[in-house]
Amino acid sequence: MSSAGGGGEAGQDLARVWGILAQIVAPTTLVAAIMMYFGAVYRNNLYGRLGVDQSMLGLSVQDYVQSSPSLAVEPLVWVLLAALVAPWVHAGLIRFFTGHRIATTRTLVVAAVLGTACAGAGVMWIAGWRELPPIFMPICLGLGVFLVVYAFSLYVRFNPRQTVSPAGQILQRTVCVTLLLVLLLWAVADFAQRRGQEVADQYRAEPGMLPSTVVYAPRRLNLEGPGITESTLPDPDAMFRYRYSGLRLLLHSNRRYFLLPDCWATNPEARAITLPADDSLRLEFAIIHPDPDCP
Repeated sequence: MSSAGGGGEAGQDLARVWGILAQIVAPTTLVAAIMMYFGAVYRNNLYGRLGVDQSMLGLSVQDYVQSSPSLAVEPLVWVLLAALVAPWVHAGLIRFFTGHRIATTRTLVVAAVLGTACAGAGVMWIAGWRELPPIFMPICLGLGVFLVVYAFSLYVRFNPRQTVSPAGQILQRTVCVTLLLVLLLWAVADFAQRRGQEVADQYRAEPGMLPSTVVYAPRRLNLEGPGITESTLPDPDAMFRYRYSGLRLLLHSNRRYFLLPDCWATNPEARAITLPADDSLRLEFAIIHPDPDCP
């Protein structure tokens, strides 16, 4: 049996599986939903860690989707690299195993045992019997399922007496691919959550990354927080007489400005501030964002 034939059959099986999945869910709708989900996980963890509840943000679908490309690029590169190398590895394994019955048997046993161990570790984590970093759980479970299914597929291939009907093969591979896609989405969601937390911690370590903001108001706003300074302009006829400095712009969304005090990162009692984005206030943003002088 030639390696080219093995790779062609694998490609045909994958095409059949993809055809079945495409009939269940429209690809465009699925991609849009996934991108929105990744963006929501990232932004909600980012702003939630900074003290702003996601229910107040009022972010649109477009806002969430725009956050997704930067999150999906790294995992997508790894997936595409794996998809590029997989046919060559599969063809090489078929070529090597042909005529080496003992080596084939031992290799498949090792792969099956290793896959079972990985899948078992993932199931134990889900059941709460074992602690693993969240992002490793779907990877461990997905790797285990792939090794077990792939080892069984090769075993059937090299043992003519062990047969599986074409319908059974398609069902098995469809379930396997669907499970691997779900676990991949799980891993990327954990990656997005961790990335949101990392960016929030980076903002805490370097507050100068956020634009320095000055607020002018016609009446006293009584803005309080570490680093905020209130001053009154000398001109009694000024439209905006009260000036508030020592603020950082976090986000403009839902017709509101979400601001943080300059020294919010060094004070555990600092709170986020919300102001309306209308003509009742005037805001100025600095081009240069120096780090605040905080105790």
